[in-house]
Amino acid sequence: MYKVLIVDDEPFIIEGLHYIVDWSSFGLSIAMQAENGADALRLLSDSPVDLLITDISMPMMNGLTLIQEARKLNPKLKVIILSGFNEFDYLKQAMKLGIENYLLKPINVDELEMTLRNTVNKLNREQSTERYEALG
Repeated sequence: MYKVLIVDDEPFIIEGLHYIVDWSSFGLSIAMQAENGADALRLLSDSPVDLLITDISMPMMNGLTLIQEARKLNPKLKVIILSGFNEFDYLKQAMKLGIENYLLKPINVDELEMTLRNTVNKLNREQSTERYEALG
């Protein structure tokens, strides 16, 4: 199972994400959650995850800064952004950080599930490549 950290300053979003998706069917498990970027970064420094799902606009540390700092801890970290802001500047900055997708709230479950499927496929390919190279 790949581990997921969900970060959003709206507790009902975090709670809703637990229930709108069958995480285990994707080979994912919600390992941790946080309500701001600073807390999330502390969690990541103690316990790495494979996938970060984060809001953009949060107190203490925004999602873009969180992604930059989290990638220093784990350059291979996959990231999905959930945002209430349909602003090109945010999207452009997020794309430069190599995110998997930028999803707008309210969350379209089909789009989220498609993004999760694609992200898990990437994680599986990377894991297979690493195992193959280790044998070489």
